[in-house]
Amino acid sequence: MPDPVKLFGVLVTYQRPGPLSETLDRLRAQTRQLDRLLVIDNGSSQAARDAVELQGADGFDAIYVDAGDNLGPAGGFALGMQAILDQASDSDWIFLFDDDDPPFFDEAIEDAVRFGQEMVSMDPETGGVGISGGRFDVRRGRVVRIGDDQIYGPVPVDHITGGGLPAYRVRSVREVGVFLPELFFGFEELEFGLRLTRNGFKLYADGEKWAERKRVKREIRLLPSEEFSERRAAQSNLRVTEVSWRRFYSLRNLIYVLRRSGATGTALRVAVGRGLLKPLLNLPRSPRVAWENLGLNWRAVKDGWRGRMGRTLEPGTVAD
Repeated sequence: MPDPVKLFGVLVTYQRPGPLSETLDRLRAQTRQLDRLLVIDNGSSQAARDAVELQGADGFDAIYVDAGDNLGPAGGFALGMQAILDQASDSDWIFLFDDDDPPFFDEAIEDAVRFGQEMVSMDPETGGVGISGGRFDVRRGRVVRIGDDQIYGPVPVDHITGGGLPAYRVRSVREVGVFLPELFFGFEELEFGLRLTRNGFKLYADGEKWAERKRVKREIRLLPSEEFSERRAAQSNLRVTEVSWRRFYSLRNLIYVLRRSGATGTALRVAVGRGLLKPLLNLPRSPRVAWENLGLNWRAVKDGWRGRMGRTLEPGTVAD
């Protein structure tokens, strides 16, 4: 009789010991606990170390790992996933967590494993599951929201969202590799999902749990995907706002991911349209903000195109 699958987890934290402790408490309270959790600390914090070691003293198999530097979510997850590959079997699962986003339900992990095993039985090429995800329109370079009318049963997706309790089969991670650490921040889940699907793996979201969470959080709008997309497009705001390090990484990484996916034409349209034309169109209305956006966007475009990746702009700051 084969051994039951083991559940591994990677949690990335950065200078948030309070939310980290709450998330660890929620993970320990799960009806199906992880067999081992690696907590990757990008902030080398004694408070984070203490929080993890306290859980270990109470019998929860949580291991503190000092990343030694701020690797960002992408680098932190890559570090943890790689470490797990050395001790896991192909049939095991790797769950990914943020330090401030614990599972929404106490049965979340138990339900996720059940759903994942069911999907593997139905589709042996299942590479990952979650309770929310998205689809990516490569032609437009945009994530397409899945309408509430489509959220039922197993929902095929291109990627599992970060807050959607992503769980990946070790076999799929071993075959395609871990998250790209050079992304640092932003689109790491999208890039990994696209890489999995390009290599023949399938990703599914549990529509039943997805809809249940949306009902509890009162998010359900009952809008079909097409209607939502049209309204979203009609209401899109072309005005620029104050420069942001997060938007810098989003633009840079999106261009990089598109180019890695072979969508060079889309990468060029994103670079020109969102990166350059948008701030230029706003110069008459908001010259200072538009000019600052143009400068930072130009840097993001160049970096994404040349592959100058990693932590090139400190979080919380903006470029000159």
